[in-house]
Amino acid sequence: MGPQWAKRLLLSGDSVTGRDAAKIGLVMDAVPAEQLEAEVAELARRLSFVDADLLAANKRIVNLGLELAGSRTLQRLAVENDARAHQSQGPRRAQFKADMEAVGLKEALKRRDEPFGDGMIRLHARGS
Repeated sequence: MGPQWAKRLLLSGDSVTGRDAAKIGLVMDAVPAEQLEAEVAELARRLSFVDADLLAANKRIVNLGLELAGSRTLQRLAVENDARAHQSQGPRRAQFKADMEAVGLKEALKRRDEPFGDGMIRLHARGS
């Protein structure tokens, strides 16, 4: 998934369907729930024909490449920002806490999320 989609999802809190997640590169594929076990089994079967040492070496190559590209730094920043967000004293957080105490978590979440609509991203086919 490219940085534009990462920012969109991170900043908006929007959600995507499995099919759209595959289209934007967030996941590799999307299959109906009833086909998931068969898909996983088929992938596992195919991978079983590759020597374990070769699989491990290729996985390590990809992981090292990501580390060199700064993925560890990005993970550290994400943890730091998550902690910051949980300690925020902003007015929206204060309102959410007050709503939780007054009407409970379920209603507080509803009130918090209502301005965003359903929060679903709907990808449009080109030319339609």
